[in-house]
Amino acid sequence: MSCVYCLETNRLQDRQVLLGGENLYLCAPLGQLVEGFLVIAPYRCIGSLSKMPAGYFAELRKLKAVVADFYAKAYGRTRITFYEQGRAGGGTSRDGAGGFPLHAHLCCLPRGVNLHATLARDYVKRNVPCVGHLPEVVQSQPYVYVESMVEKSVYVATTREGRIELERKRLKPAIAALLGLPERGYWRTYPGDHELERLIQRWRDIWRGRRTRTANSSH
Repeated sequence: MSCVYCLETNRLQDRQVLLGGENLYLCAPLGQLVEGFLVIAPYRCIGSLSKMPAGYFAELRKLKAVVADFYAKAYGRTRITFYEQGRAGGGTSRDGAGGFPLHAHLCCLPRGVNLHATLARDYVKRNVPCVGHLPEVVQSQPYVYVESMVEKSVYVATTREGRIELERKRLKPAIAALLGLPERGYWRTYPGDHELERLIQRWRDIWRGRRTRTANSSH
């Protein structure tokens, strides 16, 4: 199967790519858990954020700040969640069940979701100052990174069986259940078309307004 986040495969439509940087871009994917579900991904098909070149992380922080600003303006939300399933952190390149390539992407939600309590039951929790420290903290193993509830943590397994489970894990159904929307846990059964259209329009409205204010302030 072709990669969803490699833009040359055209799995993402042009209108879904909201903002492009030098090495990463911001998009509105299918499978809207709630309206406002966004993804930051590298253009290159890198398996996990922990495998990205060090120079990418400054740009990632800037795009995260853009997302946080958008959530505040569009939804009045300041309690938000960033997370990544680093399933390829240990070197796996494809999903074992679906066969699609694993392409690093940071998921963004305009909600505070307490994933920490869910993940801490099964995995070892390690505090991490910021997403840029992932490579040194996870050290070439699969992981889940979560930034939510004023806490930044990465979760890893201590056994071979646990690492295999992390490489296969589907986190989205668990998040959908925590949001009280279990029917949205699988993008194929709930693509979220209406939410996607509203999200894209909100982005256009706010981005257009931002560009207008910037232009006016220069006179």
